[in-house]
Amino acid sequence: MGVNSSFKRMMEQFLRPRDKPLRSPLVKVIILADKLMVNSTKPSNRIHPLSILAAVVVAGLLFLLGYVLILMVNGKNASNLPPNPAQALTIIPAYTETPVVIVPTSMASATPDAPVLLPSGVIGIGAYVKVGRTEGAGLRIRADASTSAEIRFIAYDDEVFKVIGGPIQANNYTWWQMEALYDKNRSGWSVDSFLDVVDLLTPTP
Repeated sequence: MGVNSSFKRMMEQFLRPRDKPLRSPLVKVIILADKLMVNSTKPSNRIHPLSILAAVVVAGLLFLLGYVLILMVNGKNASNLPPNPAQALTIIPAYTETPVVIVPTSMASATPDAPVLLPSGVIGIGAYVKVGRTEGAGLRIRADASTSAEIRFIAYDDEVFKVIGGPIQANNYTWWQMEALYDKNRSGWSVDSFLDVVDLLTPTP
């Protein structure tokens, strides 16, 4: 009776379904590897860091290539353009002539003692005149050609003067500037009403 009971319990334990099957370490390794393979074949939403780095490098190379191409095209277009006239034109300063001052040589002038060719009886610069017809009153020689000018001295009849200036029309008179032959300070202006031409020199024709 005891033997049968023991055998019966062994059979029940053998035939009873088990909740957790017994697994050896080898079986566990095989199952884990199978799970890893299944997970690796499933699509994943995560991006690998190396992929991001590669994309950045490729984008940088493309940008650099485009920049180089743009520079090459711009340089070619610039070389085909015609030259700028403002750059090619050379500005030459205008010629400025230095003014030359011509100093005239001494002009020929009549010497004080040179003969003056005047018509007979005509008063002019360089002619000699004699005071007359004052009836002893003398001729007033003034500082200027005016009847209101200062009287410098009185010229007497038959006194000879040389005409050095004039004529000037003033106060209804014709005025001449005269100078005494023997005194340069004895000079002034006189009207021609009391003057007569003296032919001291006989010019050669």
